[in-house]
Amino acid sequence: MVETTRRMTVNVQPQGKNIVIAYLLWWFLGWAGLHRFYLGKTKTGLMMLGLSILGYATLIIGFGFIFLLYWGIWWVLDAYYVQKYVLEINTARGLPTSFVTLNTSHRGSDNLEQLAKLYSLFEKGAITKEQYESKRAGLL
Repeated sequence: MVETTRRMTVNVQPQGKNIVIAYLLWWFLGWAGLHRFYLGKTKTGLMMLGLSILGYATLIIGFGFIFLLYWGIWWVLDAYYVQKYVLEINTARGLPTSFVTLNTSHRGSDNLEQLAKLYSLFEKGAITKEQYESKRAGLL
C-alpha cells in the first residue's frame, strides 16, 4: 500500500491593517483600548485604558460612572472611526486593506499537471523560453 501525503502551503503577502481584526479588538477588548494600539494610536489607547480603569476603580465611591460615561461615548464613536483609521493607515503605507485572506495551494500532482501544460505551451511556441523558465521556477 502506497501512502501519499499532501502538503499545503500558505502564501502570506504583505497586507495592511485588517479591518476585521480591528473591529474584533474594538468589540471584545475595546474597554482596554487595544483596537487603538493595533491602529498605532498608542496615546489615545492609553487614555482609553486609563478611563476604564479609573472609572471602575472609583465606581464604588460614586463618581466612577462619569469616567465610564465618557469612555462609553468614545467607544461607541470608535465604531465609526475604526474603519476610517484602517483606511487612512493602509492608504498612507500604500498597502491594501486586508479582510482575512489566505492563499492556499496543494503541491504535488497539481504541479506536475501544470508543468506538463506549461511545457506543452513552450513546445508549441505560445510562450518564450524566458517565460517558461520563470513560470517553471514559480511552480517548483
